[in-house]
Amino acid sequence: DLVDVYKGSFQKNKNAKKKNFSYIFTWSLYRFLPILTWFPQYNWKKYLKNDLVAGTTVGVMLIAQGMAYAKLAGLPPEYGLYSSGLPLMIYPLFGTSRHLGIGPVALVSLLVSQVTLSTNNAGHDYSENEKVSFALLIAFCVGIVQIFMGLIRIGFIINFISHPVIAGFTTAAAFVIILSQLQYILGYSVHRSHYPFMTLFNYIKNIQKFQWQPFLFGVTNIFFMQLIKITNKYFKLEIPGPIFCVFVSIFFTQVFRLNRFGISIQNQIPKGFPNVRGPIFNEFTKVAPTVLTIAFINFLETIAIASKIGEIHGYKIVPDQELLGSGMTNFLGSFVCAFPMAGSFSRTAVLSQAGAKTQVAGIVTGLVIILTYLFFTPLFTFLPNVTLASIILVSVVNLIDYREALHLLRIRFLDFFAFMISLISTFMIGVEWGIAIAVCVSLIFVLWFSVKPPMCVLGRIPGTVIYRDIKWYSSCIKTPGGILLRMDAPLFFVNAAVLRKKIRQKEEEYSEKNPIPLFYIILDCRGMTDVDSTGLQVLNELGEKYKKQGIFMGFANVNERVKKLMQAGKIDQTVDTEKFFTRIHDGVESAIRWKFSFLKKFNEQN
Repeated sequence: DLVDVYKGSFQKNKNAKKKNFSYIFTWSLYRFLPILTWFPQYNWKKYLKNDLVAGTTVGVMLIAQGMAYAKLAGLPPEYGLYSSGLPLMIYPLFGTSRHLGIGPVALVSLLVSQVTLSTNNAGHDYSENEKVSFALLIAFCVGIVQIFMGLIRIGFIINFISHPVIAGFTTAAAFVIILSQLQYILGYSVHRSHYPFMTLFNYIKNIQKFQWQPFLFGVTNIFFMQLIKITNKYFKLEIPGPIFCVFVSIFFTQVFRLNRFGISIQNQIPKGFPNVRGPIFNEFTKVAPTVLTIAFINFLETIAIASKIGEIHGYKIVPDQELLGSGMTNFLGSFVCAFPMAGSFSRTAVLSQAGAKTQVAGIVTGLVIILTYLFFTPLFTFLPNVTLASIILVSVVNLIDYREALHLLRIRFLDFFAFMISLISTFMIGVEWGIAIAVCVSLIFVLWFSVKPPMCVLGRIPGTVIYRDIKWYSSCIKTPGGILLRMDAPLFFVNAAVLRKKIRQKEEEYSEKNPIPLFYIILDCRGMTDVDSTGLQVLNELGEKYKKQGIFMGFANVNERVKKLMQAGKIDQTVDTEKFFTRIHDGVESAIRWKFSFLKKFNEQN
C-alpha cells in the first residue's frame, strides 16, 4: 500500500510538472509571438478588403521610396526592394502595433551611409560588395542589440531623452540628408566631409560645375509630387505621387535619352529573389558605433510612431515587445540582403488613412514588393537618380521641425536651447557625434533638475487658509515668526544637501528682515513623492538641530509612502508625530499654539 501511495504521489508530481511546463510554453508563445493573439480571430470578411487596399497602396509607394533610401544608404537600388519585401513578413509575427509601416527610412539610411560612403585606410572608396557587406552586418548587429534590449526590458530608457533634443537632432539630420542628395540635383559631386557644414562649403566652392538639366528635372519632379499631394488632400484621393513620378521620369528618359544630358540612370537592376547570405565580421569595429546609434534611433522612431498610432486607434503597444519585433526584423532581414529598417512616419500614416485594420496590410505590402523584384525590375533600368533624390527631398522636408523650435522659444528658453544644441552639434560635427551630444544634453538636464529642484517660499492668500508661492501670488501674506517652504521633487542623495542649504539661506534672510525671532519651520511635502536614506538623514539632522534651538519643525501634505519611509527612518525621534499635518494652515496654527504654550510655561517658571 505504501508503495502505491508513493507511486501515486510521483505520478501527480509528474503531471503537475507537465502542466506547469505546458503553461510556461504557451505563455511564452503568446508573449513573444503576439500574432497568435489576433490572427486566429481575424475577421476575413470585415477586414481583408481594407487591409488589401491599404497594403497595396503602401506597397506601390514603397517601391520608389525603397530604391531611393537604398541610394541614400550608398547601396544599389535593388537593396531597397529587398529590405521592403521579405522582412515585412517578419514584423507581424513579433510586433504589437497593428498599423506600423516598417522598412527603409531616411534617417537610418543616412546613418548607414556614414559607413558605406566612407573611405578605407588607404583613402579609397569601398567597392560595392564591401558596402553591401557593411550594410548587412549593421542590420544583423542592430537586430541583436534590439533583441537584447527587448529581452532585458530596457524600454524605459526612452524617458531620459527629451523631445526638444530629438526634434533638434532630426531637423539637423534632415539637412544632412538633403546635402547627401545635392549631387544628383545640382549635377556635380564634391568631396563628402565627415563634417556636414564642410560638405556644404564644398558645394558652394564648386558651384561653377552646376548643370541645369538635372536641376530642372529634379525641380519638375518635386513640383509634381507636391501638386499630387495637394490634389490628394483637396479631392480626398490616394494617388501615389512618388511612383507616378518614377514611371513618368522613366518614360521621358527612355524616349528622349536624357541620360546623354548629364542625367544619370540606374542601368540594369537584378531580377529575382535575393541571395541568402550571412554577415561578415571582418570590419565589426568600423560599424560598431553606427550599430549603437541606429539601434537607439530605430528604437526612438519606432516607439514614437507605434505609440502615436496606437493612441489614435485606441490600443496600447508594448515598447519592449516592439524592440523585439524590430530586432527580429533587422536580424532575420540581414540574411536576405536587407539593410537596417525602422518604423516610417509617412507609411504608417498612409496605412492608417487607407483603412488598414491589422498587420495583414503589412504582409500585403511585402508581397507587392516581392512581386516587383521578381518580375518588374527591368522597368526601372532608365530610372534617373535625380528622381530618387527628389523623392528623398520631398520626404525629409517633413523632418525639418521649425514650428517646434518657435514653439519652444515661446514657452521655455531652456528647451529651445536644448533643441539648438542638438541641431547645431549634429550639423557641425556629424550625425553620430550629434546623437551622442543630444543624449548627453538630455542627461545633463535630468541631472540639473535633480540637483536644482524647484523650491519656493509660501504665503497665505488673504481671507483664506490657502498657501501659495509668494513669487507668483504677490498679495500673499507671510506669517510672522515662521518659514513655509515647499520642495517640488523627490528628496534623495543628489538634492538633499540643497534642501539643507536652502533652509539655512531662508533662515538668514528671515533674521535680517524680521524683528520677531524665528520659532517655526514647516516643510510642505506635497511635491515630495519619494525620499531615500540620505534625504531621511538630512531631515533627521534638521529635526535634531531645531529641537535643540527650540524651533518648531513640522511637515504638511506628506503622502503615505513618504510618511512610512520617514517612520522607518525613525524621524519620530527628532520630530514628534503630531507635527505631521494634512494642511499647511493646521501646521501654522499648531506652531503658534506651541509657541504660546512655551511662553506660558516660561513665564510660570519665572
